[in-house]
Amino acid sequence: MLFAPKDHWFGLPPPDNTSIRGAFGLRAILEGHYGRQRLEFFYDRKSFFPPDTPFSPDFQAFLDNEVTAWLKTLCGQIWINPHGRELYTLEHSVNPRLRAMASAMGSQGYLYVGAYEVV
Repeated sequence: MLFAPKDHWFGLPPPDNTSIRGAFGLRAILEGHYGRQRLEFFYDRKSFFPPDTPFSPDFQAFLDNEVTAWLKTLCGQIWINPHGRELYTLEHSVNPRLRAMASAMGSQGYLYVGAYEVV
């Protein structure tokens, strides 16, 4: 199915015309203190597509085990410019259908994250 959320989408959408099984998006606050960055996540800044369908077990495991760890590692290893719009990507090492992207943008220090499972 093509990505077409009915409600507001938090996070980065998959690339245009990408057929997907499921997608997850979130907007986190990117904070810098004393030369270190950290992310703050909020439960009400997450989106799911399709909204009423559970994710495949592989995609759910990817979200639970790899995406969050990747984001923490990313913030701990490099300084992410909150206004830089640089795109960071994570591809699953075994399953090439599982991918995640992150990009900081906006004046508030947001990090937009999108993860998706390609058909």
